[in-house]
This record gives sequence, C-alpha cells and structure tokens, in this order.
Amino acid sequence: MQTAWIKAYFPREYMASVLTSYMGKTDKIVHYVTACRHEGISILPPDINESGKDFTATSEGIRFGFAGIRGVGEGVGDAIMAERDAGGSFKNLHDFVDRMDGSQANRRVVEALIKSGAFDYSGFTRMQMMHFVDKNNPENIVDAAVRRQKERAAGQFSMFDMFSDVEDSGFQESVPVPDGIEWDRRVKLAQEHDVLGIYVSDHPLRPYEYALSKERDYCIADIAVSEEYTDPSGGVHERFKVPEGKPVRFAGMVTSVQKKTTKNGDPMAIVTLEDMEGEITLVVFPKVYRQCASTLAGEVDAETGESSGDIFISAKGRLERSDRGDQLMCTEVVKLDLDEKSNRPKVLEINLPANQLSRTRMDALVACSPATPASTTWSFAWRVPAATPLRMELPTRVDAHNMVLIAEVTDLVGRTGQVVVA
Repeated sequence: MQTAWIKAYFPREYMASVLTSYMGKTDKIVHYVTACRHEGISILPPDINESGKDFTATSEGIRFGFAGIRGVGEGVGDAIMAERDAGGSFKNLHDFVDRMDGSQANRRVVEALIKSGAFDYSGFTRMQMMHFVDKNNPENIVDAAVRRQKERAAGQFSMFDMFSDVEDSGFQESVPVPDGIEWDRRVKLAQEHDVLGIYVSDHPLRPYEYALSKERDYCIADIAVSEEYTDPSGGVHERFKVPEGKPVRFAGMVTSVQKKTTKNGDPMAIVTLEDMEGEITLVVFPKVYRQCASTLAGEVDAETGESSGDIFISAKGRLERSDRGDQLMCTEVVKLDLDEKSNRPKVLEINLPANQLSRTRMDALVACSPATPASTTWSFAWRVPAATPLRMELPTRVDAHNMVLIAEVTDLVGRTGQVVVA
C-alpha cells in the first residue's frame, strides 16, 4: 500500500528510483523507460547542470544520471556535482573544460557527455562541440585547458587568468557562436545509444510507429507480460500474453547480427531485434537465413564492405522461453520499407452537409465505433455551400475493414452524406 501510494502521488520520484535500481541492466531500463512514456512521464537526456549521479525527478520529467553514461561513471559524476556546487552552473562546454580537473574530465569523458546530450542546453550542436574537443584540431579546448591547469599548478599565471573575469578587458576566452550544423539524425542517435545504452532524445523507429504496428502481432515488451489465473481445481498458474509454440510476429530494427555455422557447416545467424519497448534474440536457422541473408546485411558500403544504414524487419516464428532467455525461432524474416507513405494512417471520413450536423447524429456515429483493436483515423467533414469543407478528427480509432460498422455508419448518414475510406 505504501508503494502504491508513492507511485500514485509521486510518480516521477517513484519511477526515478525504479530506474536507478536497474542501472546497468539495459533490458530493464528500456522496459521502464517505455512504461514512463506510456504514463506521460518524459525521460530526459543528461544535463551537466541538472543531472545527479542517479536518475533524478524534475518538474519536466526524469533526468538521466551521470552514473548511467558509459565512460563517465560515479566518480566523475561526484566531481562534476562538487564543482557545480562550489562554482555554480556551467555556462557552456568551454567553461566546463576550464573548471574541471583534466585528470577526471579527460577527453573520453567529455566526448561521452557531449554524445549523451549533456551540453545541448548551451545552444551548440553535438557535431560542433565534438570539433571543439577533437584531438586532431590544433586548437582543441581540452589540450588548451590542460596546459593552463599545469601552468597554474606551477605557479604561472597569464593575463587571461588575472583578467578573464573583468568585463571588456580583452582577456576573456573567445567562444565561437553556434553554427547550427548537426549530424544527421541517424548518426546523432547512434552515438547517443552508444553512451547511454538506450535512445533517450528520440528513437529511429518513432517516425514509423504506425507502420510498425501493422507489421507485428505484439510489441517486444509484451513477452514479459503475464497474469495469474486459478484453474477449476484451485491451482494457481501463470499465463503469458505472448504464447509459446504458436506463430507470432515481431517487427523493429536490427541492432546486431552474429553469423554462426552449424555442425554441418551451414551458415545461420543470431540476430538482436529492437523496437521502442525492448529487444529480443532471433534465431535464424540455415534454411531461413539463405532467404534473408541479404536483408540482414543491409546496405553494404562499396569501399569498406561494411553494412551501413538501419535495417528494419518483421520476423515470424515461435517464441521459446528458457534459461538462455526469450528467443524467437524464426520461420520468416521480411524486410520492411518504412517511409512516410507506409506510416500514414487511413481515414474513415464521414461527409455531411452542414444542415445535417447535430449532436444527436454525432453521438450516434461515435456509438458505432466498436471496442476492438483498430488503426484507422475516425474523422468528420461537413460541407457548407460555397465554402471549403470543415474537418474534425476524433481522438479514437476504428476498424475500416469492419463491414458491420461501415453499414451502420452509412445507414446513419443517409442519402445526403457519404462514407469514405481513404
């Protein structure tokens, strides 16, 4: 009861504690991050001025902590917070590099913080900030800060040290203005995933959420969903949402492909499939692998021979739960072409003359919507003479293939209206 009360009245604080308890366990983090988003709680990238060591509840959502950033860790997180408490908020990346001890905030740490989004508040793009710290840049700010710190330790002070805080002295450090040039979305998200283990600011699949839902029977997180039930004899059993032994489909993005060889020398593959809710291992045996090898290879760079770009697939097979984890024994792997066209929901549109629009008719039409899984947008349009038709989309979904529904709606609209599935 105490836990339920805390979750109800302090949802952000509660979920921040849950996420912290699973720090380092990516599959659990992904699961609870998805749960937070479904409950309207935003998961925010790290912020050099707001993050704590662990996940932290804020007024805007839950902020990612320093300990969860690969290459940063708890020790550096403590040092960052100590300097922040002593000297105030960091103005930008240049201020951070200058104030932090170079032995702790080394180049690897700074790069991880940039990739995670910890300096996004400053207005500089991640691409521009990575150029600031690039070791191949002769003017990189990391090496310059280390030199200044060594000089200070040796008792040598420059004019910049003495007058940098004096306005218009001419000895302040020159910080370039933001150029607004950023990596493309795929590169930016890949680097964020590399240091956080999950996608936080966005997800490669998010623009195609609707199209993805049409190509699967369950989302991957459904695999862990179960309920207890009592049989007629009084025995208590566990029933999973996703059944074992029956053909099911999952869809998402391939994040890794391990090529294997059977005892007979035939090629096969172990594939990791990820959607926005979780990930699962696909076992692709030789017969299926021969059919989908080119799909799993993705786009191959002609010069390097390496795969490039995202690989989206739908996988059909039978789920197996064992000590090795949940695995899908694939019987089919199909490439998905996710684009704007495939992601556009169809619309069941009701066209009515303006003089036929009434609250009674609207209520009757809405009452026709059956409580079944559906994906078609439900909207109304009413025509006013010599004017552009007015449209209103309702926040619900219907099944446009339900012939009973179409018949009921057509009957309610009558001869003066029109029912269109577009």
